[in-house]
Amino acid sequence: MSKFMGLVKNEYIKQLKKKSTLFIFILVAIVAFGFSGLVKLMTVIDADVDGIKEKFKSYDYSQEIETAKNENDEKLEKYYIYLQDNKINMTNWKLPLADVILYPENADFNEPASIAGMLYDGDIYELYDGFIKNSDWKGYYEFLKSKFGDNEDVKWAIDFRLDNDIAPEEDSFSDDADWRNSVLYQYTEAAIGKQTAASDKLKQSFEDKLLTAKYRLENDVSVNIAGNSMTDMVSENSDSEYETGGIDKVTFWSAFSSSTSSVTFIGLLIIIIAGGIIASEFSNGTIKFLLINPRTRGKILISKYVTVITIGYLMIIICYIISLLSSFLFFGVSDTGAMYVQTSQGVTKAVSGFIYILEQYMLSSVYVVVMATFAFAISSVVKSASLAIGLGIFAMSMGENAVQILKMAFNVDAGRYTIFANSNLQTIAMGQTIFPGQTLGFAVAVIVIHMVVFLLTAWDGFVRRDV
Repeated sequence: MSKFMGLVKNEYIKQLKKKSTLFIFILVAIVAFGFSGLVKLMTVIDADVDGIKEKFKSYDYSQEIETAKNENDEKLEKYYIYLQDNKINMTNWKLPLADVILYPENADFNEPASIAGMLYDGDIYELYDGFIKNSDWKGYYEFLKSKFGDNEDVKWAIDFRLDNDIAPEEDSFSDDADWRNSVLYQYTEAAIGKQTAASDKLKQSFEDKLLTAKYRLENDVSVNIAGNSMTDMVSENSDSEYETGGIDKVTFWSAFSSSTSSVTFIGLLIIIIAGGIIASEFSNGTIKFLLINPRTRGKILISKYVTVITIGYLMIIICYIISLLSSFLFFGVSDTGAMYVQTSQGVTKAVSGFIYILEQYMLSSVYVVVMATFAFAISSVVKSASLAIGLGIFAMSMGENAVQILKMAFNVDAGRYTIFANSNLQTIAMGQTIFPGQTLGFAVAVIVIHMVVFLLTAWDGFVRRDV
């Protein structure tokens, strides 16, 4: 074993002596550090978000009132005057009540205030107007409870609010807004959706959201980083469940969780090392000196492969640590107790945010290892390091896209058996695949088969190759 470790040590010395390897490590550090800086820059230059929030927090509707007057829309004018007189901004809990009594024709069948209003036999204007003017949120929720008697989930949310004296927000965009209001809203919305779901699959989706929200409320998880990445935040279909102070906002966790995307860049860098570690020995003629040692070709090959993979994981660990530190630097130390809470098919997963992001790094690394092994196999059968590196980078960059094109454009289902359709374990674990029924177990099996083929190719190419 000590002799083998000596071979690995020798490979490390050779790699670290190369200026290109040193440059690669520096590049990893720069990318990891710069990613958080880029996220911070985006928040600084995005002034529109703050402007929109200020507008939603405002109780001044003078401009809207004037516009309604000019358009002779008395109903709309009355609506904005009512909001202004009662100090109801666009995030206030009283807004849905005002909508019901002033614009009943625009009833939202997913909004509890609208549903309860339609079920009320008396004068809903007088009832809701009383709740608004007296700020009687407890009376309002008691009323809701009486109208949702057949929905145990909605009743649970109301009882939780009343038992814990959680007043609905007057301004949910304020910095001291209670995060529980946002989660209770999600819970109630899912409870109503579950009751009206048209399919079992949709019903299960709502049930999962209920379980996630209930776990957070019962375990006092104020910050949930599930779905919290920059790509989720800019997506129109995002389902971010990250709230602090009642607002989705970019903070430490936004930058840190998004840093997992840098693992793909590390994959391109490790391919450069993997593609040249054998081919360059032959092209430079140094393989002769290596084979003079009383070591079998098999052990030499394995030592080179171990070096490639361990260097790759060393880069990933460096990226994780620097991303963590730079996120702290740019966004400060806050919400360090954040957790990842997500439910799938009735099973709730809850882990520390730091552990979850490390898991995502490790899942992302699988693709890196596979592509590095592919480049390593090519390197063992060709003399040109450039060719091995080029093929590796091309496969990593285009393979997954090619499979998607074949499936989406030509409906070629055979792509599910390729390595490119199974290496992204992150998306497969979340069920976000283009091939129906693709499971994590199937993906792992495909990966193992391809890895065996790549390694056997590398073994055969190196052991039987003439010097």
